[in-house]
Order: sequence, then C-alpha cells, then structure tokens
Amino acid sequence: MLIISTTTKAQDVLLKLGGNDTTFNAAEDRAKTSGGFDVDTSKSKLNVINLAMQIAQDVAFATGNQKEVIDNLPFKSYYRQRADLIMSAALPGRTNIYFTGAFLQEKEGVKDAARVIAANLEIEHYFRKNMKIRFGRLGNSVSESQFFGRIGLEETSAHNYGRKIYINDAVEFDGAFSKTGPIYFAGIKPVFKPVGFKGMYAGMVFPFQSGLKLHYIVGMYRNFESDSVSKKVYFDDKESYFACEVELAQKWKKATLYVNAGSTAGYRGLYYHTSGPFDFIRQMRPAITDKESSFKENFITAGGVRIFPAKMSKNWKFLQQVGLEGEIVGGFSDDFTAVNLCAYARINLTKRLVLTYYCTPEFVDQSFNKMKPEKVSGVVNFFRLSVTAGSPGRLYM
Repeated sequence: MLIISTTTKAQDVLLKLGGNDTTFNAAEDRAKTSGGFDVDTSKSKLNVINLAMQIAQDVAFATGNQKEVIDNLPFKSYYRQRADLIMSAALPGRTNIYFTGAFLQEKEGVKDAARVIAANLEIEHYFRKNMKIRFGRLGNSVSESQFFGRIGLEETSAHNYGRKIYINDAVEFDGAFSKTGPIYFAGIKPVFKPVGFKGMYAGMVFPFQSGLKLHYIVGMYRNFESDSVSKKVYFDDKESYFACEVELAQKWKKATLYVNAGSTAGYRGLYYHTSGPFDFIRQMRPAITDKESSFKENFITAGGVRIFPAKMSKNWKFLQQVGLEGEIVGGFSDDFTAVNLCAYARINLTKRLVLTYYCTPEFVDQSFNKMKPEKVSGVVNFFRLSVTAGSPGRLYM
C-alpha cells in the first residue's frame, strides 16, 4: 500500500492506492452510476483519493464470407495496448468526483504516440441520498443489456460489445422515490464546437420484489447533417427527432434474462447500430431518407441471457460470467436486415488478472447499396487480458 498524506489549514487530504480488499473482483460489473454512488461517502472516507490502474492487452480479428467487405473494414485485425488511470473521491459538501483516463497504443512501433482519452470526467453533487445532479463525461449503466441505451441515449454515446457502461456527455438529474422504489434520470446533452443544444432524455427503472425490472428511456435530439454521411439525405440542423426504448428484465442471483425494443420517430440519417468499426453494414452507408418511415426502418429488438457460473458452484469460481445477446436491426425494413450476436465470457485467472473473450457474428441481408453484396456474414473475435491494481469504483474496460 502507498499512502501519501498532506496537511493544510483547510483540510487533510489522503491519497490511497492499494488495500486488502479481499472482496474485490475485476471481472464483476461494479458501476451504479445513476442508481447510486460508486464511492464511499461516509465521513471517515471524505477527502480520500482512491486510485487504481488497469492495464490490458487486446487482440481482435475479423473473418467473413466476402473478402471485399472484410478488406474495407477500418481494420481487419489489431493488437492494442491500453492503460486506464482511475480516480474517485468523496469531498465535503456532498460532492463526489470520478475520473478515468485511457492511454491507447494502437499502431506498430514504440515511436508511435499513444492516444489519450477521458473515458469518464464527472462531478456528482447530491442533495439527499436519493437525489443528485451529475455533469461532465458521465458513465451510464442503465440496464442489464449491453445493447439497451443506444437508441434512448443516442448512438454517439460510446459503446463496446460486452460492456454495459455508456459514455455520455451531459448534465443529468438522478433520483429515487424511495430506497427500493423506482429510479428516474433526466439529462441534457450539448454540442461543443460551437456550443449548442444536442438533445435531452429521461428514463425510469421500475424494480419489483420478484426480481423483475422495467427500464424505459425517451429522448428528443437534433439532426445534424454532418452526422448523416450520406448525400441522399438533405436537411438543415433545425430538424429534430424522438427516440423511445423499453426493456423488461428478470434478475436472479445466478442469472439474468432480458428483452428490449426501441425505435425513432422523425429521424433522417444513417440507420442506428450500423456505425461500429466492426459493423459490416457500416461501409454500405444505409440511410433513412423519409422521416415518416423512420419508426419502421429503425425498429430494433434485442434480448439475451447473462449467467454467473461462479455463483452456482465453487468448481466454476474461475468463470465469473458468460452470456449471449442478440439484436435484429431493420427487421421491418425493405432495404436491409442485420442480425448481430455477441457471446462472451470473463475468466478469473486471479481476482485481478482477467481474461475476456467476445465472439460477435453478424449476418446482413441488404439491397440498399447495389454496389455491395446482398448477403454478408462474418465473425469478429476479441480477446483481452487485463490486470487491475487498486480498488476502482467503476471499470470501463
């Protein structure tokens, strides 16, 4: 353990790295975000700066039935090194802060400069234990599914396969009607250059004693011509559209089952869920040009199951969680339909050394782009070996 303490006339500040927390497990989902605090707010923990670091080695590669489509991916395979510096603290005056800085090395050669991003940069002030305001680059964990949220929170919020946390630049109000009652959140999203209004959203989570949960998000966002990436779409930046998403989840101690659906109204631009670096449909630029048909064209259904074998038997303590999720994009569209799947597993080599594997098949049937094949299918395999030092409140990797 490394402890550095400084004393001033105003207050004591304690910087803490390490500890003997035997309950910590880097393979668990630990983020509460809008549903609570990810830092200890008790008086004895005020002004304690909690530090952690997670280092990961990533390998990913794509294969498919069409060489042309695979060759046009941003990258067919990559090896990436990543390090996250994670900090959190509870301050006097009922204010908490969170920061996660990610250092990414994606190119060959030690002379290449690493890319640095702020994955989380958040100030959280609470008025009571069940009401708070958050602003900055927020972390949002809004459901049991990794797919739920990309419609209601708007797709530019960062999202990776296998991860439930979304990165969302916003000012957000969170609250709960009681300790065990419904949770609500509402936010406003800005644009930066120049500063302006991007959209707003609101959602609720209804928990039931049986373990059943109902998640609901609605949003209103501006259309931006620069985001459409299609010359077939013409509009000005004064247009707006609406989004709605709902999920029903049944949560048990050892497993979770869920289904969700969502769509947009009055939207023009690229189809949702087609903009990821490994989405084969991305290069075909499927776009919605008729606002009246956007609800049908953008309608997405998804479902999945998440199982925790380590909670079922001591013989499976190394296998923290496995899951299978799938979504149907454009199921009612006449131009294309895509089926995205994600099978994943998190394996504890130790509690702090974790091997993660994602397998993400995609099947596309399209007639939108006559210059591309009608039937496209492929698989992306992703491996991550990560090690964590310290006790972070949130893990983004």
